[in-house]
Amino acid sequence: MNYNLKQDIIEWDVPNWAEALAFWQPVIDKLPKDSKILAIGERGGGLSLWLALQGFHVVCSDRKLPLPQAMTLHQKYKVSDKITYRELDIFHIEEAETYDLVLMKSVIGGLKLQYRDAASRNAAAQQQAIQNMHALLKPGGYLLTADNLEGAFLMRYLRARLHKNKGWHYFTSAQLQSLFTSFQEVSTRYFGVFPTKFALTAFNYLSFFFNKYLLNRLPASSKYIAFTIARK
Repeated sequence: MNYNLKQDIIEWDVPNWAEALAFWQPVIDKLPKDSKILAIGERGGGLSLWLALQGFHVVCSDRKLPLPQAMTLHQKYKVSDKITYRELDIFHIEEAETYDLVLMKSVIGGLKLQYRDAASRNAAAQQQAIQNMHALLKPGGYLLTADNLEGAFLMRYLRARLHKNKGWHYFTSAQLQSLFTSFQEVSTRYFGVFPTKFALTAFNYLSFFFNKYLLNRLPASSKYIAFTIARK
């Protein structure tokens, strides 16, 4: 997969977050092409694009429609015929459909039970959201998530310096794992000590090299991204 496509799928901090695709791919490879798939929080439409390019039909959802960024992206890659757009509030699900696969990237930490009430971004809301996703899955279905973790001192310092701590919850590995207790099988990979957000591409790949090949044995508490596969 070339870098431009990865960037369209992942959007930010591309080399690090794109590791989710490799971790999830064995699950995708097992799915029949007529599987029912729901992508949640798809403002940019990247994960829907990734699956549509592999021949799947995807329900691309976000809290509100329309999704102009996503539509434009899917038109660019000529996969619009494989995408259905849907407005979906994970806290107020009215549809009776169930899915073989539900997936999302960088969603759980920002969820609020009441959209305009920051105080409703809490553990109870996050747990309810995961339970609602569990209910959307067929027996044996998969939930794939990529989530933001607290990370080591460097990431905590950068977020504080850039005022990124407000408006988001960054999980510890234990907090994240506690969300998936209703699933039969859960596998999580922790990744990334250094970010790959530098202006120079060479610095990003140097950082990625350190993350993947030199720092991969560090404990989960040092990483700032978690990729999860949970089977119902």
